[in-house]
Amino acid sequence: RVQSSDVAKQMISAMGGSPQAMSFSEVYGALQTGVVDGQENTWSNIYTKKFFEVQDSVTETNHQLLAYLFMTSSEFLESLDDDTRTQFMQIASDVTQDANQTVKAKEAANRANILKAGGKINSLTPAQRKQWVDTMKPVWSQFDAYIGKDLVKAAAES
Repeated sequence: RVQSSDVAKQMISAMGGSPQAMSFSEVYGALQTGVVDGQENTWSNIYTKKFFEVQDSVTETNHQLLAYLFMTSSEFLESLDDDTRTQFMQIASDVTQDANQTVKAKEAANRANILKAGGKINSLTPAQRKQWVDTMKPVWSQFDAYIGKDLVKAAAES
């Protein structure tokens, strides 16, 4: 099961899988009945929705990042006086960094919770990780025009 995303669908196809987009609320039952044999989600979703209970294991690929960003319009920012804009941008930066640290900690805790509850997590070896990255490179290039070649390159180098 993947989200209804062209990137996610192409990623699964590149690995030889058959991507199935479906509603998040249907995933547990689909895993339980064998309609799908895998899913990609955050540790928080896997733990709170108990997907690990209806799967033999979860493979940790680190292929996505759960992060939050703060967005506003340039029109709004330009309407602020310089001092207020500076303060606003600093607060937005601080809050975003704090939120992302909170998410990182929560994800680590939920990964640990899965193990404590008896779930099995497979981690990729360095060779498997390299194979994963090499398999995904053609997928990344398919989205250069949409995402931006510079952003795709930056993500690949990180």
